Amino acid sequence: MNETLSPWWTGNTASDGSNKSWTTVHQYQMVNVMETIILPSLVGIICATGLVGNTLILFTIIRSARKTIPDIYICNLAVADLAHIIGMPFLIHQWAQGGKWVFGNALCTIITSLDSCNQFACCAIMTAMSLDRYLALVHPFRLTSFRTRSKTIKINLCLWATSFILVMPVWMYAKVITFKDGLESCAFELTSSQDILWYTLYHTLTSFFFPLPLILICYTLILCHTWKIYQENKRAGRYDMTIPRERVKRLTKMVLVLVGVFMVSSAPYHVMQLVNLQTMQPTPGYYISYYISICISYANSSINPFLYILLSGNFQKRLTGCTNFRMQMTERENNNVESTLPSNY
Repeated sequence: MNETLSPWWTGNTASDGSNKSWTTVHQYQMVNVMETIILPSLVGIICATGLVGNTLILFTIIRSARKTIPDIYICNLAVADLAHIIGMPFLIHQWAQGGKWVFGNALCTIITSLDSCNQFACCAIMTAMSLDRYLALVHPFRLTSFRTRSKTIKINLCLWATSFILVMPVWMYAKVITFKDGLESCAFELTSSQDILWYTLYHTLTSFFFPLPLILICYTLILCHTWKIYQENKRAGRYDMTIPRERVKRLTKMVLVLVGVFMVSSAPYHVMQLVNLQTMQPTPGYYISYYISICISYANSSINPFLYILLSGNFQKRLTGCTNFRMQMTERENNNVESTLPSNY
């Protein structure tokens, strides 16, 4: 952002009156306050909240005597979010210093890569988890030998390895760059507009636009299957105890919330990245929209753990069990979606 801030500031110098010059100064000050004060403060709050929430999720899962397949996916999502949160203070410092990076070139590459790896890993894990939920609820007795805890761990390791491969361009191009005004900032060294175009398309497609349809398809099929069984039981005047009315409502709510949060938190940032390709002279409105999209994107790392706790009665019981040191009792009372399936679900 610092690379475009200077041209925007110097390019709007008034030549026909002080009123336009004053407006330009006012706009520059507004953007500067947004970048150096408001943005670091908001991201700092997000960072602290995400650290507490994801640590709580990991603590709950690790203390559980019986770990389900969804636990493995959720645990990996929490690890990815924590890896992302660890790098946030460095980005906060750079924003607060007006874009100045003081931590060296190596740390610039590492932090930027962790930031991108989090996006790749979260999307990959969420996509795999959606497919797993589809198999567990729609085809519970198929591929049972494939859906085991040990194989799920191997799948997640492969997803992490894939994420590290996808983030290779970041390792290559993220470094400390000295701009024309002498500012040293951590950014991508993409020298041509063609490089910027291809990297932006590569990043948005692999970390959002490709996984999103797969996630939506899986959850749509889950909902269609669940409601189909529910309606059949309703017409027959009986209800299958594996899919009671409350469970259907809870599943519907959880699916809509998780997919909705994923779209709302990720879409604005990726849309702004695409808009940036066509933006030659950024306006204050563009800067504000871009910073808001960053905050919303980062907020996903903080919201996820609380969604698991609020939407899953299992997590609430297990968290209470961890606090009261009664894990075995609370797990026997587990009555959420996963507990109605076979033991490895």
